[in-house]
Amino acid sequence: MDTPRQTMDFFEHQDRAKSQSAKLVIMYLVAMVLICAAVAVVAVVALGLGTREGDAGVMLAAGGAAAVLTAVLIGGGTLYRVSSLRGGGGSGVARSLGGRQIDPSTLDPDERRVINVVEEMAIASGEPVPPVYIMPNEKGINAFAAGFKPGDAVIGVTKGCVQGLTRDELQGVIAHEFSHILNGDMRLNIRLIGLLFGIVLISLTGHLLIRGSWFSGRSKNGMPIMLLGLGMLAIGSIGAVAAKIMQAAVSRQREFLADASAVQFTRNPSGIGDALRRIGGTSLGAKVRHPRAQEAGHMFFGEALKGSLATHPPLKERIRRVDPSWDGTMLPQLQPGERIERAPETPRERMGRVMGQTAGGAGVAVPGQAAAMLLPMLALAGNMTDAHIDHARTLLRAIPAKLRDAAEDVSHGRAVVYALLLDRKEDSVRKAQLTRLDEFGDPGIARVVRSIADEAMNLRRDLRLPLLEVTLGSLAHLSENQHTTFRANMRALAEMDKAIDLFEWMTLGMIGRHLDERFGLHKPTPTQYYALGKLGEEISIMLSAIAHAGTGDPNEAQRAVELGTAALDGVHADLRPRQAAHLGKLDEALTKLSACSGKLKRSLLKAAALTAGADREITTTEAELLRAVSDALGVPTPPLLPGQKLV
Repeated sequence: MDTPRQTMDFFEHQDRAKSQSAKLVIMYLVAMVLICAAVAVVAVVALGLGTREGDAGVMLAAGGAAAVLTAVLIGGGTLYRVSSLRGGGGSGVARSLGGRQIDPSTLDPDERRVINVVEEMAIASGEPVPPVYIMPNEKGINAFAAGFKPGDAVIGVTKGCVQGLTRDELQGVIAHEFSHILNGDMRLNIRLIGLLFGIVLISLTGHLLIRGSWFSGRSKNGMPIMLLGLGMLAIGSIGAVAAKIMQAAVSRQREFLADASAVQFTRNPSGIGDALRRIGGTSLGAKVRHPRAQEAGHMFFGEALKGSLATHPPLKERIRRVDPSWDGTMLPQLQPGERIERAPETPRERMGRVMGQTAGGAGVAVPGQAAAMLLPMLALAGNMTDAHIDHARTLLRAIPAKLRDAAEDVSHGRAVVYALLLDRKEDSVRKAQLTRLDEFGDPGIARVVRSIADEAMNLRRDLRLPLLEVTLGSLAHLSENQHTTFRANMRALAEMDKAIDLFEWMTLGMIGRHLDERFGLHKPTPTQYYALGKLGEEISIMLSAIAHAGTGDPNEAQRAVELGTAALDGVHADLRPRQAAHLGKLDEALTKLSACSGKLKRSLLKAAALTAGADREITTTEAELLRAVSDALGVPTPPLLPGQKLV
């Protein structure tokens, strides 16, 4: 069945989100000016009627002062609310809505199912695995994604969502929320909360002024204060309605796009379509009772507030868009016995159906894979397919249970990272690493590392990165002191053999970057470059590192760099010697390149892909390096699939 073709690529989504943010700022400023002007008029009228004095200078001064104070009130309230939400990241938003974080190692079958789906989606999309929060007191079917950036994002689900949907329906909802994470919608959502809070303060101030006027009684100041309070109450109420209209206007199209993305990700329109039908067929629907739902209604999957201004498109219209053949019926409430996790198609069957080929092998990318001119990372950046989701499920199931259980345990997730960093060649280095953990690791961590060391060191190479991504969910539980100790131990273990290899570099970069975001230590890199002309050195290092990873022949490496450079208009890049394009230099180059605009990042990834595919095959090392490069540039990229054609 044809699905709605509303999705666009990652870079277009990011540009759209920035454009919407700019429009929101303009609307916010216009609203502030109008509200301040209205309050100024009310202040002048209140002073004139309340005191019957006609001193125009005094009245104008009072109006100006009222306008300035109103601007400070709105702006200060907005900044305060956004700052308070920024401090807690997505977790702060989830907790403010009554959410409780689900332990990644939970044995509760319903919670376990949510964790599994979220992990599959994260690995399939190339995003860090986000913590999952459940709203245990909410019976309606709903969910949300919150955070300022992917590294501090969380997924929230109501108890009704967990218990009221089949696995396919739940997957459709989670895919919808991942679309919001990938498309940069979350930051805009939090700014909308701040906007509403700032405007609502006008009404609250009006209430306070009215109460204050009562204490003034029949005094000279009582009447003007009451009139000003009544005016501010009315203006604030009108402003709040206007803010909610802005919320709805911004939210409506993004919900359609997220629905369409969920269909694109899962190739299963009935998943999200049936979830929407389930909302329409139950008595509570998507209702959320928590008081804070008023300010966060636009963030939810479904219409959280009954009887108020709609923040979402009509339910029937959403269903019709994902399922044009819908017969108009809704689905009844799901009974406990119906929450059966149906066995999905095998990855081989699904990949054969979707891609028209048979998947071979178990690795993410193996030598000899056919390569054409461009890696799928460019078409799939910020996207995924059901084949990627199935592949992620296969990878997760292939991880030994002992390692998977430890990775999801909030106390042992660190031990898995440490175990993966143990030296595989030198016993003396490994003993020194374990001694370091005995001395500087938290109590018991070294013992856990020893218990899983053999499994970690013998783990298939293509399973290491997915295992690391799983640990991010449990590492989010670390305290600040534990996080500091963990980061220091990671660095010490990696440097123990006096060298940093590719996997160690990827681990330090990926874990460090995303944990810093989680703990509020990572400052977003502002866009500084809109042209590549001044970045020839950094581009040369990046392309040279990729070229050397794919071949030991300098002539072949030179041809690879030339092919990659051809994708960059007006940029000249040279092949640098292997020793001049080592991982340390690459790290410095990527730090600078991460400040490029989205359009330039697209070109950089294209050049990287062409360089890696110059010899028409992608090695495991090249595949890992490409994913590391895209992660450093802030572009989530799905893993290469077994047997995948590079198109």
